[in-house]
Amino acid sequence: MSLQSAQYLRQAEVLKADMTDSKLGPAEVWTSRQALQDLYQKMLVTDLEYALDKKVEQDLWNHAFKNQITTLQGQAKNRANPNRSEVQANLSLFLEAASGFYTQLLQELCTVFNVDLPCRVKSSQLGIISNKQTHTSAIVKPQSSSCSYICQHCLVHLGDIARYRNQTSQAESYYRHAAQLVPSNGQPYNQLAILASSKGDHLTTIFYYCRSIAVKFPFPAASTNLQKALSKALESRDEVKTKWGPAL
Repeated sequence: MSLQSAQYLRQAEVLKADMTDSKLGPAEVWTSRQALQDLYQKMLVTDLEYALDKKVEQDLWNHAFKNQITTLQGQAKNRANPNRSEVQANLSLFLEAASGFYTQLLQELCTVFNVDLPCRVKSSQLGIISNKQTHTSAIVKPQSSSCSYICQHCLVHLGDIARYRNQTSQAESYYRHAAQLVPSNGQPYNQLAILASSKGDHLTTIFYYCRSIAVKFPFPAASTNLQKALSKALESRDEVKTKWGPAL
């Protein structure tokens, strides 16, 4: 652990508190969110093992992205909200920015840690000039398993963002690549199950929830999700009888 990483973490705690301060306006919250993203990105790139130990990747997703996405989705679904169209536009912009952030983060992680992903588009093909700001000497070398995990984490959330944007085929592609990268982690299978559920495909949903549980590192929520999916499938038994056949 570097002193710099511990300092970044302390700064991040202040920024997280700022973002939940009701006295701050939208512009100030936006500034704090951007600063938080930058801090967490630096931590993940320079001292990955320490960052993962402190669950920085989870805090990054939840505090910089997921909480805001959930809030905007709720406002956009509220039919009584007179500003629904404006909220929907803000949500679309926010999701686009989130996708750009995780795409860029994945590119940087692959470059710095020399991870070769089959699905990865090289920076040069995207017209991105390699980032010269990251000094190799300042980077604490992580384990290869940690590099694979953080790249999988980015792929899963790129899939989530695509799903929120109703880009289901894109989301499925990200989830499948994530599952191939670290097959022993249950999260990508759980997300594939959520995707199948949104299409009303009970059998595939249950299959992927089972896959999510039957791996070395099961996804914690998959067991509960499986129970719900089974109940839902049995409730619509008549509709899916032809798909399930004698199993019912």
